[in-house]
Amino acid sequence: MNENSRTKLRDIERLLHIQDVLDEHSIVSVTDENGIITYVNKEFCRISGYTVKELLGQNHRIIKSEYHPPEFYKGLWKTISSGHIWKSEIKNKAKDGSFYWVKTIIVPFLDDNGKTKEYYSIRTDITEQKRIQEELIASREDAIKKERLSTIGELASRIAHDLRNPLSIIKSTTTLLQLQPNSMLDEKTKNYLSMIDKAVLNMTHQINDILDFIRIRELQLEKNSIKDIIHYALQTVVIPENITINLPQNDVYLQSDKRQLEVLVSNLISNAIDAIGEKIGSITIRLDEDSQNAVIEVEDSGSGIPEDVLPHIFKPLFTTKQKGTGLGLVSCDIIVQSHKGKIDVMNKPTRFRVILTKIMA
Repeated sequence: MNENSRTKLRDIERLLHIQDVLDEHSIVSVTDENGIITYVNKEFCRISGYTVKELLGQNHRIIKSEYHPPEFYKGLWKTISSGHIWKSEIKNKAKDGSFYWVKTIIVPFLDDNGKTKEYYSIRTDITEQKRIQEELIASREDAIKKERLSTIGELASRIAHDLRNPLSIIKSTTTLLQLQPNSMLDEKTKNYLSMIDKAVLNMTHQINDILDFIRIRELQLEKNSIKDIIHYALQTVVIPENITINLPQNDVYLQSDKRQLEVLVSNLISNAIDAIGEKIGSITIRLDEDSQNAVIEVEDSGSGIPEDVLPHIFKPLFTTKQKGTGLGLVSCDIIVQSHKGKIDVMNKPTRFRVILTKIMA
């Protein structure tokens, strides 16, 4: 073997060694001028989940994730078809439906006439890097959101406390006027006083929602009668004449925070009252238990929650009510979670079910 042959053999061995290195580290594919896959390495098969046989003759749409807009792929094809190198990050979808990210470079290979003959793609798996990056972004956004909520909470608390005093004065004044002999008040004045009463009640309810949300604190646990808690909660809510309350006959005892459960039940009853509105209806409260859990159910005869609203009801500040704050059900959710329980809702009829664990440790 002459020196020239030995040099060529060494070059071939070097190229094979480079290919082995690429196979271990990179995801490699080759397509023809129309984008049809003509070669893939073992790393491409490993990360995509497809076999060589399944990939050859296909184009890269087989791993398309639908994450990127059509303009993304148009720009890619425009770049490489004009003979330029394209670099970017792409989110792909494997055969099993899972997603992965790759840092990609696509290099056009031109023939002697300057026409594109093939495209060589070399990719690096960056899925873990993207996951860490997304977690950092989410963590930063969460921290910013918490800081803003804390600031808003402090401001809301001050405003709520400041409003309580004048509302109490208005309420006391209207009550005194309504106690006057009938001969001193005409029907128009009585209606005005009734309207003021309702407005004060609505504002007080909204203030209480805000304060209950802000006051979520460390649990003060003691053995409580849930039936007693329900009766106390009813005293904090004005029950309209058109609504009947059906109370449980049985009782359940639970290690719990009495004040927080009163807020929970009061919010669920208020929500049920709003759902029934002016119609004649009923609210049924049930209690149940087993060896591990206590269950509270509040069901109303209202028309139900719209299906498009249902997924959002426990989100902060989400409300469909003109007089709502969007914090009542959020407070309920937080209270239930603090008791290591869960809350869910069934629709038509609307029934909120609260499951509270008996074992708080």
